[in-house]
Amino acid sequence: MNSLEYKKIALLIGVSEYGADIPPLSSALNDVAAMERVLQNPNLGNFTQVERLLNPDTVVMRMAIQKLFRNASQEDLLLLFFSGHGITNDDNHLYLATRNTSKEDFEATAVDANFIQTQSNYCYSKRQVLILDACYSGAFANGWHKKSVGVDIKKQLGAEGRVVLTSSSATQTSFAQEGATLSLYTQYLVEGIETGAADTDNDGNIHVQELHAYAKTKVQAVKPNMTPDIILDKEGYNILLAYAPRNPETEYRKLVEQYAQNGQLKNVAILVLTAKRKTLGITDTKAEEIETEVLEPFRRRLANLQNYKQHFAEEVEQKYPLDAHTLKILKDYQQDVLGLRDEDVESIELEITSVKEAEYQKQLQIQKQREVEALQRQREAQAAEQLRLQQEAEVLQRQRDAKAAKQLRLQEKAEVLQQLRYIRYKTGMGCSEGFQEAKRSLKRTNRQRKN
Repeated sequence: MNSLEYKKIALLIGVSEYGADIPPLSSALNDVAAMERVLQNPNLGNFTQVERLLNPDTVVMRMAIQKLFRNASQEDLLLLFFSGHGITNDDNHLYLATRNTSKEDFEATAVDANFIQTQSNYCYSKRQVLILDACYSGAFANGWHKKSVGVDIKKQLGAEGRVVLTSSSATQTSFAQEGATLSLYTQYLVEGIETGAADTDNDGNIHVQELHAYAKTKVQAVKPNMTPDIILDKEGYNILLAYAPRNPETEYRKLVEQYAQNGQLKNVAILVLTAKRKTLGITDTKAEEIETEVLEPFRRRLANLQNYKQHFAEEVEQKYPLDAHTLKILKDYQQDVLGLRDEDVESIELEITSVKEAEYQKQLQIQKQREVEALQRQREAQAAEQLRLQQEAEVLQRQRDAKAAKQLRLQEKAEVLQQLRYIRYKTGMGCSEGFQEAKRSLKRTNRQRKN
């Protein structure tokens, strides 16, 4: 189809400033500028009309979207690009935030996804591309709900002949790049077109699914936990979005992409590439620049891994085992800031905790041994105390027995004296005879008592 037979129209919306309690997005306006650059280029996007809409309020944004879809003819290719905050309500319904959207009343002051779908449905164009580089849950705003798990982008924005590209799946937030000019997803959309790297089948054309696949691969090389998504149907699958540049740099880049593995180029690959530089007439400086760009996502991922390792090690050094509060913060940092999966950091955590765990287990064993020894000493002390009490009881019993025996002797002596007096009184016996008779009488009395 000749480009004169139809129009290619793009509306690029970037929102970097918001109402109360919504944080700014520094990259949104840069995203729009970068997309405009590649879409307007006659050798790349070759779009007939590209309109920029920067920090609009809700009414202006709705009017611009309505105009985009209302004025299109059947053969026109429409592209709606949005870079900014995407917000969901408790029913998981999507809203695109504008300059006057605030935290407390976003449903009234943001653009409802249903509005976009309605305008799209009434549009004559059968080729529509929607690109959303947005965080769905508004997680950057402190205290916002994170209930974006059930956002059904296909239901809310999908239709025949329409393609929807999203920077993250419905269960995630998009990741802002600290200190970067562009947001992560847009960066690689632009790179895929501008360098021709997204033309994976080398036919000179960049179709929408090729561009998304390229950007997704690059995004996940940096942040594996981020999963850009694409919703399309049979009609939307082959939408031609841009043309791929054909030049020596593009060919060299594709070779580097082909040879790069986990962010590295093998020595033999470098030898091949060095030879190709001469064949393609590329300077060493330009070739090294291309290699750096291709390997950059892997190096950034490595930097993210190093950052996680550093902070994880600091927390472990301060306190081990880590408590639930610290683990929650580290998990949020890992997933929401660095975009790393659990399997990406598993070996890092194991490396750091293995030494600490051995020390911890050793301390536990020492503590356990000390507790056992303390318990043994306690038991021995209790046994010694019991023995002491038993010995004291025995001594006391012997004292009581001795006292009882003494009392018995005294009683017997008293009874003998009493008997002696009685015998002497009755018989007039002498002292010696009376004493012997008293003893005999006492013995008889004792025998009678025993019987």
